[in-house]
Amino acid sequence: MLAEAPATHQPRYHGMRVTREEYIDLADDGYKYDVIEGVMVMSPSADFFHGKTYGEIFSIIRQHLKLHPVGYLTQETDVFLPDGGDPLHPDISFILNEKKHIIKTHIHGVPDLIVEVLSPATEHRDLGVKADRYLKNGVREYWIADPNAKTLRLWINRGEGWDKKAGDELESVLLPGLKMRKIDIWD
Repeated sequence: MLAEAPATHQPRYHGMRVTREEYIDLADDGYKYDVIEGVMVMSPSADFFHGKTYGEIFSIIRQHLKLHPVGYLTQETDVFLPDGGDPLHPDISFILNEKKHIIKTHIHGVPDLIVEVLSPATEHRDLGVKADRYLKNGVREYWIADPNAKTLRLWINRGEGWDKKAGDELESVLLPGLKMRKIDIWD
């Protein structure tokens, strides 16, 4: 006897307008969303190259933290910045030990370091409104990886703006000794 095929599951929240408080209380429907100007927008799954880039960077940071356990690393965790704007969903977030109180079910405060892996669907937002909010709220380092162009950027918060660096090898100011090399990410 053949098993019945499961009913097609549809995204429940796409297009729904929500407040931050309502967003926190939503049950997981199995889909990934971004909130843009208060509206839930279904986010496409990452392609292979995005996922590989993301995995390599996460692994590099995690290995560094095993030797220097100075904070908490997480992936794809919602961030509620103090500015009251839309929740953000960075690829990778890092919080220093002394700020662990901002870690709840989500992150309620400002991560010290954020990594975004660009994709055609999110690049404009990652380099625009999200970068602006990260700067204004005090994210200390913003790492940006582009798997299509195979470029790596490190933006350091200087208060009035980002000090932008790019290159084949970049070193964190926040986490001395943490180096990311293009060759280690894109072999």
